[in-house]
Amino acid sequence: MTLRKWTFIVDLEDAELRLDQLIAKRTELSRRAAREALKLGGVQVDRKRVKVAGKLVKPGLEIRVAYDPDLPPVPTTAIPIVFEDAWLLAVDKPAGLATQGTWATDRHDLLALLKTQRPDLKLFLHHRLDQGTSGLLVLAKDAKANPGLAAAFADRNLEKLYLARVSEPLEACTVEAPIGRLRGADPGRFGCEGDLMDPKSARTDFRPATAEEMAGLVPGHYIVARIHTGRTHQIRVHLAHLGRPILGDALYGGAPSDRLWLHAWRLGLKHPVTGADLRLEAPPLRFKA
Repeated sequence: MTLRKWTFIVDLEDAELRLDQLIAKRTELSRRAAREALKLGGVQVDRKRVKVAGKLVKPGLEIRVAYDPDLPPVPTTAIPIVFEDAWLLAVDKPAGLATQGTWATDRHDLLALLKTQRPDLKLFLHHRLDQGTSGLLVLAKDAKANPGLAAAFADRNLEKLYLARVSEPLEACTVEAPIGRLRGADPGRFGCEGDLMDPKSARTDFRPATAEEMAGLVPGHYIVARIHTGRTHQIRVHLAHLGRPILGDALYGGAPSDRLWLHAWRLGLKHPVTGADLRLEAPPLRFKA
């Protein structure tokens, strides 16, 4: 993708311009491209998305514009439902789909897609998966479930298992190493060492997948990861820290592949309303031979 971004402050002399005119004046975009960025949700005024091309903006406000001319058509893929009751919705997120809106769009993501497929629902998001990661994502669909589900993820009162493929074997181990954003890294990434911004504690348990767990999968070295904290890119960073980056993870030094071999596989938690034990699973179908 060729994402382009601009941030600027509205000048007094620009206060009478339409938003599409202002964007064309202050960025390298044409008015047509500016209107496309607006339609896709790639324009923020005072940190809020705005889609009205004719809007007049007051001087002193911050405008953020993000535009990716290579964005594919808005997806229409049906999202597989893993579990649903009156309070929760668990889905199997496809790889390549952002969990929620990005800088450039609020139409190419899982939440937007679910909104078009289930317009009757108001969904509450409490955890995310990287764009290249597939698998289980649980959302609250009723306000009664919202506090309990939020607490479960915030307090890590659950069991989250992921399946990853690496290039070389890895023995069972636990990594307890803080994770922070690497200062000045472009593209942005995280690490356990170096000049880290706001590093936070992180713990991940790793073990080789069993023969039974790997049955029917493309042959390779598979790792089961259990995360005890929820840091950005945690499994990817900790495996890279061990010298075993995930296959296809170019950002962290993984061997080239046509995909990121990481899947949110199993999730165990107490139901936030009924208190029942939930054991959810999304089989790694895209890893099948």
